[in-house]
Amino acid sequence: MMFALSHCMWLVIILCQLWSRSVAINEPLLLMVGMDAFRWDFLDRAQTPHFDDLTGSGIRAKHIVNVFPTKSAPNWYTIVTGLYPEAHGLVNNHVYDPLVNCDQPSMGVDLNCSDPLLWNQAEPIWITNQRQGGKSGVLNFPFGMTVQYDGMIANFTTNPAKPLISKEKLVDDIVELFATKSINFGIIWFPDVDHACHKYGPESKAATKAVEEMDRMVGYLVDVLKKHNLHDVLNILVVADHGQVEVFPSQTIFLDEHVDRALYFGYQDTPVFSIFPHKDDDIPVIMKKLEKVEHLTVYTKDKIPEKYHYRNNKRIPPILLMADVGWNVAQNKTETPYWETTIGEHGYGNDVSKMWPTFVASGPAFRKGIMSEPFSSTDIYSLICHILRIEPRPHNGSIEHVKHLFADGLPSHQPSVLRASLGVVTFLLVVVTSLMLLSCSLMLKYRTEARSVRRLEEAEGLLDEDLEA
Repeated sequence: MMFALSHCMWLVIILCQLWSRSVAINEPLLLMVGMDAFRWDFLDRAQTPHFDDLTGSGIRAKHIVNVFPTKSAPNWYTIVTGLYPEAHGLVNNHVYDPLVNCDQPSMGVDLNCSDPLLWNQAEPIWITNQRQGGKSGVLNFPFGMTVQYDGMIANFTTNPAKPLISKEKLVDDIVELFATKSINFGIIWFPDVDHACHKYGPESKAATKAVEEMDRMVGYLVDVLKKHNLHDVLNILVVADHGQVEVFPSQTIFLDEHVDRALYFGYQDTPVFSIFPHKDDDIPVIMKKLEKVEHLTVYTKDKIPEKYHYRNNKRIPPILLMADVGWNVAQNKTETPYWETTIGEHGYGNDVSKMWPTFVASGPAFRKGIMSEPFSSTDIYSLICHILRIEPRPHNGSIEHVKHLFADGLPSHQPSVLRASLGVVTFLLVVVTSLMLLSCSLMLKYRTEARSVRRLEEAEGLLDEDLEA
């Protein structure tokens, strides 16, 4: 009996070890590198040898079709939720929600970004990863997007973003988290290209220099990964939120010159301006005045083009203004004179080619040397979920749009939640099997002993008969 029990216990241990090793070996690693305002064609006008190596061993998309408005907050949150802004609630870089902040005019994601109410309409990918057994590191991501969601926060995070940290230190920190097996998913972000484009213009030498600096950081990242023996096992996504186009201070529309400001509350995310009339009866009055303004398109909420997916949220204004490409819109000449200093801008329709961002990917999950046709930024979320083997939340993208990027097409896999369940089931099956084997062993021993007793009894019976004779 002890011999059989010993064998059963060894079987349990061996099977459990084999299962745990198979999970550990197959656990995927993914790092998303965000590069703000990295337009789709920037790689073709600068010296980018490290990007060339990355795309040669992986994927580059011709461009990504991002979401409207082509501002940072809406687009980064689309990438990490797979949702259009009307669904995830980050409808611009500034948000006014009458139900959340009725006693203050605006909740800016760059001002009051720590309020969880700003982010509570959609769960970001790092929380989904953690819910399903993963560990996430979100470092230097824009707009404080690592605030609490449903009481959870990224396992490792810097909040808010810390622009003073060196880029090399940022790379070292995130790679260290992977090297120590502290995370399976990480995000870092660089604002360099966006800053250069706004200040000097997207066609400037300064913008090209910023692109080349990002190429240097790609090379540094690859070197650090090689030092930690992670280069061949970690998947890298380099993604951007939007592009940039040249604008000129002289091409600015000032609303106070055209409509009485007492009729509405409004705020600018130039080239888009949101207007919330104090009374519904004032909507026709405001519309009539602004529709006459040159280089300005005016929409009521129900008339915003369907292609923008920008109607169905209470944070979207009753009246939306959008300046023509290359133009800005501001309240007046003296209030927040951002228009005076910016040479590059974004925020226009996502059908404007210079608003489209870059996408590059490399690693064991991806095919090699492929130039992909464009796809939507909403699809990036499903791509991330597939690589991490996690079950996605409801979203507006589709894995079908990006399945051609994967080395094995679209291999079947078990999401993390199912893998965890599979582990429990496997363990229970092992235990049940072991108990059955033990039971069979005991039953066999019992039957053997019973046969021996019966034979002994039969032998003794025969002896008794002989004595009676």
